[in-house]
Amino acid sequence: MKLKKMSLVIGCILLLIGFISYIVWDNNRVVVDKVTLSSQKLSDSFDGYTILQITDLHGKSFGKDQKALVNLIKKQKYDLVLFTGDYISDDTQDLKPLEDLLKGLPTEKEMFYILGNTDEDNSVATLVSGNRFYDLFIKYGVKPLYPGQEITKNGESIWLKTNPYASAFYEISRDIPQELINAKNEFDAQYKSAVNPFTIEVSHRPTEIDHENELIHDYRTNILNETDKEWIDWDVSINGHTHGGQMVLPFIGPLYAPNYGFMPGKVNVRGVHTENGHTQYICSGLGVSGPAFAKFRLFNTPSIGLITLKKIL
Repeated sequence: MKLKKMSLVIGCILLLIGFISYIVWDNNRVVVDKVTLSSQKLSDSFDGYTILQITDLHGKSFGKDQKALVNLIKKQKYDLVLFTGDYISDDTQDLKPLEDLLKGLPTEKEMFYILGNTDEDNSVATLVSGNRFYDLFIKYGVKPLYPGQEITKNGESIWLKTNPYASAFYEISRDIPQELINAKNEFDAQYKSAVNPFTIEVSHRPTEIDHENELIHDYRTNILNETDKEWIDWDVSINGHTHGGQMVLPFIGPLYAPNYGFMPGKVNVRGVHTENGHTQYICSGLGVSGPAFAKFRLFNTPSIGLITLKKIL
């Protein structure tokens, strides 16, 4: 009997060691999440166009000088790079992991970035020279996406737009530099003149596609004086922020996601979903957040997104 109990204890200890070893190994590798976003509105020239998404680094390093991450990215074929926020963690302001990544990336493709909630509270007011994120990204050829960008190919276009509500609650008390106001007015005029534009919303925090957030609704209607019409004016969206739930259980799904609580489901949290004609992709990203005891991923390998646009005939 004692031998059986001893064998059981040893077996449990070995299983625990194996489980912990798996978590450590899985949290320190990176995979490519290959997804397709389809639309009838997409022009022929952009059928097959690929976007590499890098999100939620949170100060994480994958090998010395980000070598493992950089080598993986160099193996991918893509047309454009989007950095979608949260480059530092809640408890450190260190930009070295981000700079190591930027330093190693190929520079022949266009690259754009937006900020996340750990990066200046999503604020667009900081997207000017003198801000440490702006200066670092510009140093390595990555431009701020705000307020948006028209991408052209063979005389046809797609439009990348930042979410006008993502930083809403942080901008009320900030002075927006005039150069950013002018840039937004100019972009808005160009966008409004486009005929039936194919629009990709790029936002750190996802816009809920199954309902409008009450706080955003109040902000739109009371502060911005917008009408009560639909809050979504894009065709597809590319987002981060949720870490795909960070901890995911097989057959059950995400356990928790920021802003969505416990057992949030997958819509607005991870992967590709379509609601009411709007297709959303949320990349699980690379790093972690939360209290120290929960700063790890479970069955949710760090990832970069490789997004292919597909025209539906």
